[in-house]
Amino acid sequence: MSVRVTVESLVNPTEDEAKVQRALHNLFPSAPIERISRSDDTVTLEAHGIGLGFLATLRSLIKQERIRTAARTVLLRRAGGRGLQLYLNKQAAFVGRVSFCEPSGESPHGPISIRIEAADLQAVVDFLASKPSQEGYKRLHEVT
Repeated sequence: MSVRVTVESLVNPTEDEAKVQRALHNLFPSAPIERISRSDDTVTLEAHGIGLGFLATLRSLIKQERIRTAARTVLLRRAGGRGLQLYLNKQAAFVGRVSFCEPSGESPHGPISIRIEAADLQAVVDFLASKPSQEGYKRLHEVT
């Protein structure tokens, strides 16, 4: 399956660029990060990847933090056409956590923007945040 991912984050003048780079590497450890200087004296960090493997760390963090159901809801809401647009909190990513946010106003330093393009977005959603199995769901509610 063809999956293209673009990750970017603005580096604010009050931020340490190395810390923003670390936040990106915590989510996408193998991604080479490109520094782009803009004409308005701002800097954006970008990374690009191809294939579901590029999203493997993000998938692991979602599973590890036990937020698959919430993540699945966000992913489905953000999917449209052949694209999926996500926003993650930079400060959470810096400490290796996943926290979804809105494009503006919710993350004090601005978000990490992730654009995923694929012919089969449902497969991408299923990869990142699979539905809990019915059997597992039943066992969980039998215990409680």
